[in-house]
Order: sequence, then C-alpha cells, then structure tokens
Amino acid sequence: MNFSTFCRGLQFFTILRKQYLLTHCKHSPTLSRLDRNSIHTSVRVQRRRQLDGRELLIDEKRNQVQKKQLSKDLKESSWVRLQDETDSFLTVYDWEQRWIKYQRFFIESMGKLASLGHLQKAKSLMKFMEAKNVPVDEAILHNYLTLCVEHNYFEEMFKTYDILKSMDDMLPAPTLSVLIRGFCKTELWKKSLDFLEQMKSYSMISSSNYWPVVTAALLHKEFALGQKLIDEMRSQDFYFDDATMRTMIKVFHCRTNDRVFIENSERIVHSLFDYMRQEPYFPSKDLADEIGRWFKTKRHEKWRSGYAGLDENGICGICGKQLDPLTLTDNEFKQLHDQIMEKVIKSKDVYLKTSPQELKAFIEYVNDGPSYDVVIDGLNVAHIDPFVNKSLQLRQVVVYFAEQLRKRVLVIGRRHMLSYRGDWQAYNMTWIKEIADCFFTDNVSHDDPFLLYATLHSGNNAVYVSRDMMRDHKALLDKQTHAYFVRWQRSHQFVPEKIRKNKPPLFQRPLLHDTRLQTDGKSWHIPIDFELSNQHWKLPNVWLCATRTK
Repeated sequence: MNFSTFCRGLQFFTILRKQYLLTHCKHSPTLSRLDRNSIHTSVRVQRRRQLDGRELLIDEKRNQVQKKQLSKDLKESSWVRLQDETDSFLTVYDWEQRWIKYQRFFIESMGKLASLGHLQKAKSLMKFMEAKNVPVDEAILHNYLTLCVEHNYFEEMFKTYDILKSMDDMLPAPTLSVLIRGFCKTELWKKSLDFLEQMKSYSMISSSNYWPVVTAALLHKEFALGQKLIDEMRSQDFYFDDATMRTMIKVFHCRTNDRVFIENSERIVHSLFDYMRQEPYFPSKDLADEIGRWFKTKRHEKWRSGYAGLDENGICGICGKQLDPLTLTDNEFKQLHDQIMEKVIKSKDVYLKTSPQELKAFIEYVNDGPSYDVVIDGLNVAHIDPFVNKSLQLRQVVVYFAEQLRKRVLVIGRRHMLSYRGDWQAYNMTWIKEIADCFFTDNVSHDDPFLLYATLHSGNNAVYVSRDMMRDHKALLDKQTHAYFVRWQRSHQFVPEKIRKNKPPLFQRPLLHDTRLQTDGKSWHIPIDFELSNQHWKLPNVWLCATRTK
C-alpha cells in the first residue's frame, strides 16, 4: 500500500467517524460546539461532492444519448434523401457530403440501395469505397450482386462473382441463390448446375432454386436435363410457381414437324398437368391462356379451347361432358379412416379437448348402435343466424334431414344446450331428441373428434353438417391422406348458409364432381384460379375446356 492510498483511506475513515458521531452522539455533553460545527461542515462537503459526481455522470449519459440521436437523425435523413431521389450516379464529392462516419454506414447504405433497386447509386458507392480504400465485405457484395442480377447487368455480375470467389470458395446459400438466377439469364447458364449442387450440400435448397434452371434448360432445348430437374423437384415435393409453368409451356408454342420436339412437348407439359392434378393446383387465368394456346398450336391435331362453367351435376357448358364423380375408392377411404383414428381420435392431444372417459363412452355409444346417414354439429349449426333463436335453427336443420329426407340423424351437442332456457327452449330441444339420436358432451369439450368419428364409422355414404372446415385436423395428416380428406370433405359436408321461415334451410351441398384436373384423352378440363389465390378450401367455378376436334 503506498502513502497516497493510506491518506485517502484515513480521510474516508475520519468522515465516517464524524458522521457516526453526528448521528449517534450529537447530544453528548462530551462534544463541544466547535466539534459539532466541524462535523456538520465535513458532512455537507462530502454530500456536495457526491451530488456533483452524480450530476457529472448524468451529463455524460445525456451527451451520449444526444450523440446517438444525432447519428440516428443523420442516418434517417440520409435514407430519406436516397428514397426520395431518382437512381443516378453520384460523384465522390456527393458521397463525401452524405458520409456519416460510423462503422456500418457502407453496409447499410448498400442494403438500402438494394431494397430501392438503385443500381447507378450502388455503382457509384462502390467507386467511392474504392477511392477511400474502404474494404468490401460479403454483405455489401451480396446486395450489389442482387442489384446486378435484377437489372441484367451481367458484366458487373461476373466481376462481383470473381471477387466473392477469391474471398471464399464456399459461398453462402443466399449468394448462391442470387447467382443461380443471374447465370440462368446468360449463355453460362450451365454454371448454375454447380451452384445448385452446392445448395444441396448445405441442405438449404428450395423450389425457387430450381425454377430458373429448369426454365433455362428448356429454353436452350436441353429437354432431357429439364425433365430430370422436374423429376427431382417432384421427388422432393417441391412446387412450381405460376410464372415458371407459364414460361415452360410457352417454350412449346411452336408448329413444327420435329418429332423429338413434339415428343418432349407432350411429355413435359403432361408432367405439369400431372403435378396440377396431384397437388391439386389451380392455374391462374394467365397460365390457363398459355395452356389453351399450347393445345391450339399442336401439329397435326385440331383443338378448341374455352372457359366454361359446370352445372350442379358436373356437366361442362362447352362440350357437354360430365366430369368424374368425387368419390374415394375403398382402399382410399380405409386409409383416411385409419389415419383419422390414429392421429385425431386416439392422439394424446385429443384429451386436451375432452376426457378419456367421455371419448370412450361416445365410441361405445356409436359402435353399439346402427350406422347414421347424417351427423350434425349441433352447436355449430345453431349459430348460423345471430338474430334467430339457436334451438329453433338447430330444430329446422334436424327436421329437414330426419323428417323431410327420412334420414337417420345423430346430433352432437353440449350439455348446456339442455338447460331449457334462453336460446335453448324446451319445446325445440324436446322435438330434436324425439326425431334424432343425441349425444351431449361436456361444455369444455371440442366436438370435432366426435363428429369425425361418427361420420367415418358410419361408412363412405354418411355425410355431416357443419360450417367447420376442420383445418386443424387436416394438418395432422400426411400429404396423400390430406388429399383424400379434402376430396372426402367436399363430397360429404353440408355447409348451412341460411335458415328460412317455413322453408327448408339453404346449404352449400356436397359436390358430385371431382375438382381436380381430369382428361379422357380427347378432352381436358382444368379448374382455374379466378381470384381464389390457390385457397384450396374454395371451389373453382370456372374451368378450361380443351376438346380435340380432329
């Protein structure tokens, strides 16, 4: 311990002693008035120093906040200037006026220019960095590369790629994705196959990485390679976007006698049709126009195409053909039944929505009785119209199926529906119980598993009544069974829409025809996405009809 440290410690000890004496001994007769005044003075000085120190610390923090705010304001004003200006090449002097000297200025500036699509400013920024000897990192080069690809500035794209390659042989996946898009626009498009292989090694490959390569292969008449890439995409369950399929089909708009070209045209376009059927995928109006033109340009064949609606029986308004019925085979229905039982009914999660005892009691109730023609989601149906008594709405639906259609009906409800007061009038509920079988679950239970079990247990001819689209349960199924569920749902669900006084309720009825692309060889019917945005729970009402006339 040196002498100065000892003196500071002694001074601190003296102040503490005086504070103690002032606090505990200020009334002691042993302290003189002079001692008391001395102690008071020392304490006041010490407190003043503490307050001064705190004020200095507060001032320092205030200055830091003000500096940060100033830097933020300068950056925001710089971004606003960039956003408001047109894209133009800036001089070194211009950039010097905008240069805010903080660490990420160049990275953030290039990122902002990339988001605005300003290629000329980005080129001038690269020149400015070169003039100031600022090192260029991968983030800046990635954004600059993106701009070059978007604006088809291929010469600079190749230079940027060479710089990136010199920095690291293993390029990051986002940069490889940009390079695939860029190289596929040039004569060096086959280089994108190497980038694609690198993406596979990262296990980060996606559908969008394949689209430009497939398109480039077909445009350069590398049909075998294009088919190979399409098969790879199909094997990995990757999807095709509308624009890519439009470009692919446009490649084959050519009246030619080249036998190889015609065979490749048929094979590749039909593989896209198979994809549309299996997904199912509803093409846009633009894609449907391209498909129609493809049929009309087929050599040695004459086709007519147009857009048609279908009647309720699935008969085309142009060619008069009845579309295939929307049914499941016995094997498909069995697979659907078994997976619903495994992943929905017997799943551990189901007990979050009901109790094991209640579910067991319901299964025994259904198994011990006869099969049902119609299963009704009572609570769901009772809320069709908020201005009509709930029990009255349910009664009208049950009466329609049980008395007018003479069907055997099961109603699944909740126990509070038996309160016989308010919306649940005793007259209506008693009538329902007399003409239909009823099972009432606990008020906290979810009735979807009960509804699905009763309907599927009753066989492929049973239907159910509900406005619920069952999206949570569909999400539990594998891809193939999910497709079966959608088809089964569309052909077995009555969706109530309106309750009418002294008239039968209005329903969206189950479909009689399949909603997927279908053909018999001489005609094709393709459902079109008119403002559906591929929301597959919505049903297409416009179809492309292509019929061979010669």
